[in-house]
Amino acid sequence: MSESSTPKSLKAQITRTSLVLAAAALLREEGPKAVTYRKVAKWAGVASSSVGYYFDSVTELLHEAGMYNIQLWAQRAERVADLCEKLEPEECRARITELLTRACLPDDSIVPKAHYAQLIGAADSSVVTEAYRKGRVLLDAAIARILERAGVPMTPRIVVAIVDGAAVASISEGLDVRETTGKLLDEAIEAYTKAAGC
Repeated sequence: MSESSTPKSLKAQITRTSLVLAAAALLREEGPKAVTYRKVAKWAGVASSSVGYYFDSVTELLHEAGMYNIQLWAQRAERVADLCEKLEPEECRARITELLTRACLPDDSIVPKAHYAQLIGAADSSVVTEAYRKGRVLLDAAIARILERAGVPMTPRIVVAIVDGAAVASISEGLDVRETTGKLLDEAIEAYTKAAGC
């Protein structure tokens, strides 16, 4: 079944969705190399033949799994942006570090080391890196909304680079990821704001 084909029955749609969810979870937890027909089928609780019926290749399945993952991360950031836009600009500015770390870092149910390991592992699959790159637009747009509401003169890309760099440094040095990231973000926001005369 090609990517453009849509399963007709509700049961078929549910099966296909469960395969994408299983592949996305495998991708997050074990990296692209773990996404095989057999393993995805096992995680989804279906027959291995089902994977080949709904997806022409592992590549197609990896692409959809990658798109699902980046959409999850973008939705997290969008929820923070929605909250930010309900706040007065002054309150948003006062809470900007907290808001940005919530938007950019995985929640407490996910181990930061595992999150960053799987991001680096994505390099093993060109279709996953392509999906993450395409989906990054959604994540950047949500972060831009937060920055705009708070009146902070930074770009989403700079924020993500600071957060990711601080997180990886924290992990490698055995430091608290949120605390270290927050401190570095505070310093960067202060420097950018001062330079912009805000």
